[in-house]
Amino acid sequence: MRTNPSSAGSVPDRREDPAAIPVEYVPIPAGPNGSTLIAHDRHRLVQVVARALIPARTLRVGSLPHDSDAVPRIEAKAVKRLRRLRRHARARQWAQLVASLGLPFLVASLLGLVSVPIGYVPAIGEAVANFIGSSGGSLGGLPLAAVISLLPSVWLFRRARRQVAARPAARGTEKTLQVAELAVREDASQFLTAADALLAEIGSLMSGRSRIDGQRALRLATRFDRLTRLAAHYRVSAVQAFAADMAAQFRHAGRPPRRLIPGLYAKRNSAHVSTMVSPYDPATMSRAPTLVTVPAIFLVGALAAITSFLAAGVFRLSADDALVLLQNEAVVFPSSAGVFSLGQGFDQPSDSGAGTLSVVEGPGLFWSWPQPVTERRLINLTDREAPVTLILPTEAEPEDLIVQFQYDVTDLTAFVRLGVPEFADQFIAVILQEGLTQLLGSWRESLVAEFEGNSARVNEELQSGMGQFLGDFVDIANQNERLTGLGIILKPQPNFNIQRT
Repeated sequence: MRTNPSSAGSVPDRREDPAAIPVEYVPIPAGPNGSTLIAHDRHRLVQVVARALIPARTLRVGSLPHDSDAVPRIEAKAVKRLRRLRRHARARQWAQLVASLGLPFLVASLLGLVSVPIGYVPAIGEAVANFIGSSGGSLGGLPLAAVISLLPSVWLFRRARRQVAARPAARGTEKTLQVAELAVREDASQFLTAADALLAEIGSLMSGRSRIDGQRALRLATRFDRLTRLAAHYRVSAVQAFAADMAAQFRHAGRPPRRLIPGLYAKRNSAHVSTMVSPYDPATMSRAPTLVTVPAIFLVGALAAITSFLAAGVFRLSADDALVLLQNEAVVFPSSAGVFSLGQGFDQPSDSGAGTLSVVEGPGLFWSWPQPVTERRLINLTDREAPVTLILPTEAEPEDLIVQFQYDVTDLTAFVRLGVPEFADQFIAVILQEGLTQLLGSWRESLVAEFEGNSARVNEELQSGMGQFLGDFVDIANQNERLTGLGIILKPQPNFNIQRT
């Protein structure tokens, strides 16, 4: 409920007996469609109802004594509304708790997505991308990754608990209100006579409109400000508090929208008249019973958790990337659909000895079961590296030949059979090292025979002709069935470096 600390009905001291706090009511014809509202101090009524029910009340009337029957309905509705707000806040807390169960998966997925562009930053990009992409797991392991992924969920749940604590709880029952006596004071006729024209103007501005914003809201705020001053002059504190509350709400609705960035503004404020006048209208009832709204709120939380979990399975691949998905068959049965590609439909996984395996090639936007249901292994199909280091066969001081071979994946299915991409790079490097050692030895033997054992000429020729030799080696290797059977092709002119051991 909105509060107005500056109104005449300010918050009473907590040491004051709630039974001694009078709550005044004044019927005024300022409602929408010409209806009559019961003005009172909204904040004081909430405080009193939350602490103890009111055994004595004051009703100020001019010529409508029959409206005294509406006061118990106003107070009973206040009790019900406070209890309903408390139950709804508790339901929202549980809904947010359920929603937070799926939030860690979404957080981990978003961090992995953010880490992709960070990896291209020079110097620190790769290390930062590994940290962010693994949710801190690359540095602190699973405990740190779990903490980072759970932080938004903890914040959401703490926020929900604060909202529950801020909701007052009504004490007592509505039946207690029916036995209290009502003191009627007929001393508001002079005020109602003075405010008659102003109330008629307010009623015409509010009539027939469910939402009010812009200049009309500012005009209504101005009228209610005048009504506040008039009620203060005649010492009718109920109308003074009511008018100040309505003026504040209309003034907020009349403010221009907040500018987010140049050329972009937030949503325009507006005032829902039915919501504003609900505490002052005895005929207003709850739009939906608690037995319907509480399960609905809880269902929204469950849907949010499921949506967050499923949204964590969305990923995008470029034309140079592929993804290996290994499903956890304890959760997903082997024949279930593994991948959904926009525009292509479901891709049934293929059976393998290691479990249910799916291989996805880009480009495109895809969906699969998120972790831990499906383990994902990203494979870069271009410019993969297989470094090879071997001792250069010279008779002088030992020297190392370091060759940085690069290759592209041409047959993804054959390449995946090698295992995880890191092991595949190592396996290909071992094969290249074996072939390079053998061919380099043959080349040196031919040079020894050509230069009749002149070691200096042999070493010089080895170093000067190494670039051409490695180019010829790549051509030979790309025609070798052992390498082509792995689904790769080497790139020409590999980078190399010769350095002393």
